[in-house]
Amino acid sequence: MNQLSIAVNDQPRFAVVSLAGDLDKLSASDLEEALSALLARGRIHIIIDVHELRFCDSTGVWALLGGLRRAYELKGWLRLAGVHGFLGRLLDLTRLRDAFPIDASVDESVLRAFERNVPLSL
Repeated sequence: MNQLSIAVNDQPRFAVVSLAGDLDKLSASDLEEALSALLARGRIHIIIDVHELRFCDSTGVWALLGGLRRAYELKGWLRLAGVHGFLGRLLDLTRLRDAFPIDASVDESVLRAFERNVPLSL
């Protein structure tokens, strides 16, 4: 398995979390920590860019679901951008694709965020 790379890009109205590599049992806690740190800072509008994700297992999906749940609990949202490959198949097999707002790209997610007139995060 390859290591997971997590890059966070804070924008005025949302944060983009870019994932590259493998999201699995060994790396899911890294994503959970990154999302927890964002949410603790009041960053409740999050786009997760998964277009460079090469692999995702059920532990990775649970980490994504946990972030989605916590964002919703704080009256925010979490969107996935660039779903493909393992993650796409896993979301289809588990019937979780409908649980996530999914966009083809970060640009599309950004357009949707502006369409929603998301207030500036603190």
